[in-house]
Amino acid sequence: MSERVETRLREFTEQLLTRSGGLVEWPDSEQAGIAILPPRAADQLHCGEMVRLCHQPGGEGLCLNLATDFLDRVVPLLEAEPRIGSFRLPDLYLKKGDLGDAVSRAFTWLNAKVVPRDARPSRVEYHVWFFLATIVSEDRWEDVLPVTVNARSKGVVGLPDPLAGLELEPVEPRAEAPSTYKPAALEASRLLEARSAAFVGRLESRLERDRKRVRDYYNALLREEDRRKHRQAAPDDKEKYAAKRRAVELELQRKISELDEQYAIRAELNPVILVRLEMQVLDIQCEVFRKQVRKMHSIYWNPLLKELEPLACSNCGVSAFSMAFTNSDVKPLCSSCAAASRDA
Repeated sequence: MSERVETRLREFTEQLLTRSGGLVEWPDSEQAGIAILPPRAADQLHCGEMVRLCHQPGGEGLCLNLATDFLDRVVPLLEAEPRIGSFRLPDLYLKKGDLGDAVSRAFTWLNAKVVPRDARPSRVEYHVWFFLATIVSEDRWEDVLPVTVNARSKGVVGLPDPLAGLELEPVEPRAEAPSTYKPAALEASRLLEARSAAFVGRLESRLERDRKRVRDYYNALLREEDRRKHRQAAPDDKEKYAAKRRAVELELQRKISELDEQYAIRAELNPVILVRLEMQVLDIQCEVFRKQVRKMHSIYWNPLLKELEPLACSNCGVSAFSMAFTNSDVKPLCSSCAAASRDA
């Protein structure tokens, strides 16, 4: 495993065991650590109340390695954790003054005139989704992908992990179902493709290597049959030669198909945790002029990021700072969807 993956697994395990009532001692300079667990957590992990933590397989204790049964062993602890949490962030400083210049610098308007009219504080809920991403093929790849969506604008926002260092106030969970799953899942799909690119590239290289080995082997058999044909001139041998050649070619295709099936990629995204975070932001009311139609849109200034949030495309859901607008209902469109609508 890479150092980055080891670090993330270590942080994840320390937090999980601590929330389960355990105590973890693992100095940064050491290759292994120790955890003291309550009896219930020890039973769920099938280990003693004092357990060794390490990254290298083969030793005793809990091995934090994706090549082992680590994820299977911690599932009981994860299942005991709450899956949805609702919190409120205490009010932070909101930007003051004329925000027209900030909007002009951050956004590019492709086919409309946009004029900021008013800015006022507003409480907005953000949905922080955590997706378990899995790719299964000849090898296996897993990662946890966090995606944050502004529940009002449906824009994807790069907030820091709300469970890591923020002073949150628990609140009563809302009864209504979250409305952000679709944009969150779309963004998680993009993250899955980007983060797994190196893994998929290695799989493709190995597939091409194995294909070459198979082709080389069976092409050698075909060349041997060619040499035999030239040595044997009897008429009956021509049919035998053709039959053998067809058999070798069919076997080659079968082996190639087996390799394709072996290296076929099956990807899954499963939401595992949802954090609903309410915070005060600055709601900038902007008037959009598109031909003879005008409409008000909100752009949000986020005090955690200290910057403006992107708008979400009304067609594909992608979040961007370069936007066009539809003619009749003045809905935002990303540059790709705007170009596609022009070409249609």
